[in-house]
Amino acid sequence: MIPIVDGEEGKSIETALNIVRSAHEMGVDRDGLFIGIGGGSVLDVVGFSASIYLRGVDYVNVPTTMLSMVDASLGGKTGVNALGLKNVIGVIRQPRYVIIDLSFLDSLPMPNYLDGFAEVIKYGVTMDKELLDKVMGNADGLINRGHSLLEDVVYKSLRDKASIVEADELDKGGVRAVLNYGHTVGHAIESATNFSVSHGKAVALGMVCEARVGVKLGYTPKDVPNLLVNALSMFNLINEVSIDVNKLVGAMLRDKKRSGDFIKLPVVTDVGRWDVVRVSIKELTELVISKCRSMP
Repeated sequence: MIPIVDGEEGKSIETALNIVRSAHEMGVDRDGLFIGIGGGSVLDVVGFSASIYLRGVDYVNVPTTMLSMVDASLGGKTGVNALGLKNVIGVIRQPRYVIIDLSFLDSLPMPNYLDGFAEVIKYGVTMDKELLDKVMGNADGLINRGHSLLEDVVYKSLRDKASIVEADELDKGGVRAVLNYGHTVGHAIESATNFSVSHGKAVALGMVCEARVGVKLGYTPKDVPNLLVNALSMFNLINEVSIDVNKLVGAMLRDKKRSGDFIKLPVVTDVGRWDVVRVSIKELTELVISKCRSMP
């Protein structure tokens, strides 16, 4: 058993090297198996450590938070933060198994629990209107952690993500870009606030901001930003955040999805439908500054 500091603080190259060092001292060989038990940050760093140890050993994800159950546990993106940036070092390597036990959620602090619904709402607004309707129509039951409701929501979220990962496992074909909806701005918010804003709330604000950008670009229906605010507010994911706009733009300029002077940005074209557009960094930063200076 190797204890890891939870959260972004523990998601570092130093943590990964400590895991590798410990595995070596334990005599773990190529047939060994790493098992990550925890939230998304823990799963990311354990998966990354498994991927670099002896050029790669198998690993198993056992997510213990709502966020990690519906997002980080599946897809194979592993990594650590460095240079003040989110996931700037990492590889894509699929877990051998994902084991989900909803009872982990029963004792989770409410803010941590609700954080995961940002990703669920992301799946709903981009590619699964039925899921979004279910979440918005059953918010009280989900907040009260009714297992039958949760099982259905977690399953459908993972089904949606798996369909995208299967079509574009290595994030080369453009299909996987939809999973980054809200994350271009969301990750920048995390970096600009030194990770003091939780991932769920950062992505929530990022989705609202990117929806406004999508409206201005002419791709997103005008009612989508308000729909997102309403859905996210049901799970207490929309709060006023003081952000240094210069730091926010600076973090966006270093986004790993950037290609030259452009970035591929997923946009909602209708509730449950999406596309990817190529936006110049200059235009995107100008739109973010003008449309997202005050969030929500």
